[in-house]
Amino acid sequence: MTIRGRAALTRAAGITAAALLVAGCGTQTSGGGAPAAPSSGGPDLGRVHADPLDGSPRPQYGEIETAPPTNAAPTGPCPGSGVRVTVGDGEAAMGLRVLRLTLTNCGTGTVELSGYPRLRLAESDGTPVEDVRVLKGTGQITTGVEDPAPHRVTLRRGENAISVLAWRNTYTDTTEPPVTVDRVRVEPGVGAAQTVVPDPPLDLGSTGRLGTTAWRKG
Repeated sequence: MTIRGRAALTRAAGITAAALLVAGCGTQTSGGGAPAAPSSGGPDLGRVHADPLDGSPRPQYGEIETAPPTNAAPTGPCPGSGVRVTVGDGEAAMGLRVLRLTLTNCGTGTVELSGYPRLRLAESDGTPVEDVRVLKGTGQITTGVEDPAPHRVTLRRGENAISVLAWRNTYTDTTEPPVTVDRVRVEPGVGAAQTVVPDPPLDLGSTGRLGTTAWRKG
């Protein structure tokens, strides 16, 4: 073979080897044609994060939805009465305040109740708050909170009944400090009285009135 023929053969062999090398660098597949899983020692390429378009800092892991929910369902044994009373978050709008009381049948039988809860108000140290009238109904406070009027409510195990408290925080009598209620003792009309601690406290100002709605099924 001539020198020119040997050179041409050498170049052809080099091209073939390069082509095989490039093909070998592609993604390997298993028998079903799916890409092979990355080795355990390599980086996790499946976790990709994009920066926000508005330039704000990207949340770090664990910073999203880590805060516990407020007013989570209470745990622990059910009271001997078979009912549990809890208080929800307060809502405010233009001086009007509303707060929800929830009575839950956590016992084994059926509970029946009717009418309005009876409330006893107190300061944080337990001192009774005397100068507040607890009203049956909310019409003297607002027309925005519907009172279903007393009716029979039957609760099976796990079911709830709701009563809404409504008041205004108007403060006009500067000769006396505004009234604040830290504890509410609830006599629901079935079972023993229970004390709840609203957060924030009830800021009754100098209005001296607190409206309630009749129990209704939740």
